[in-house]
Amino acid sequence: MTSLKALVAEILESREFQVQERDGFLLARKGEVEVVFCLLGAGDDKLLTFLDRFREFPGKKVIVSLGAIPEIPPERLDSQVVFWDREAVEHEIGRTHLERLVGDKDHGLVDELVADDYPHMVSEADLQRLQGAEVGERIIRPTIDIQDVKEIGMRTVGGFRHRLELVPYYLFDYSCDLYLDGEKIGTEKGRLSINGLTKKAERWGENLDVVYALEQGHRRLEPGIDVEAARNAARQEVLRMHTSEREVVRDQSHVTVKEKKKVAPREQDVALQPQGIYYLPVWCVEGVHGVMIINAGTGKIVSEDYYRV
Repeated sequence: MTSLKALVAEILESREFQVQERDGFLLARKGEVEVVFCLLGAGDDKLLTFLDRFREFPGKKVIVSLGAIPEIPPERLDSQVVFWDREAVEHEIGRTHLERLVGDKDHGLVDELVADDYPHMVSEADLQRLQGAEVGERIIRPTIDIQDVKEIGMRTVGGFRHRLELVPYYLFDYSCDLYLDGEKIGTEKGRLSINGLTKKAERWGENLDVVYALEQGHRRLEPGIDVEAARNAARQEVLRMHTSEREVVRDQSHVTVKEKKKVAPREQDVALQPQGIYYLPVWCVEGVHGVMIINAGTGKIVSEDYYRV
């Protein structure tokens, strides 16, 4: 039976790390990069010893456990600690074997231990050199990087896995006339986005800061709806947003009468101009205390789910 130590060593050596064992821990070195590994098997109680011993270690520290990730007291948490669970190890072993078969290298967890300068984006100068060529998806520019995400995740859910996903949104510019008792009383304009996975509508600003490529490893999600379904969802949202009641005051036979009248656009008059698909980068963080989702475009936490104990 292959040991956990042998599996981790195989993963590291596939990325040209030199691996050696030191007092029950693995030390991996590649150039100036050093990473120390704590491999936890059933019944192992060396985690706290590992954290204390390598507290001042300048490189990354990786805790590998095929079972449940052990609880770590908050005061012992360290932003330089990375967790690999069973799924992560299985994924890395699969990647290693596939790379041997097909020859191409894919982005893996080991690459995140080496990289310290992502996410990189295609610069304006690069785009000019491409002379208008299609370079990729339109991605809302991230405002936070992996280090920011790790710090946020560590402070909240004890994050050990960080995954960047690109969520597709259909974007529409719209305009609609407003009517009261059949009479036009105004016009509304704006911009709506429709989540290509959930059909949820959101109002987006006019000026979008976009990039066309990310070097940070990520997964692009495909829309679950087509543009016509998104158009219908956008039309219904425009009707909802701009339908309201307005109090109308009028004099009738020396009596002041107040009535509530509906102000609304006509569905057939809602004009939608499709702007194509834009991708919103979202960080998914899994931790020992729960999971969370961070909007990478704004840096805001949009969802939290803490595990109950």
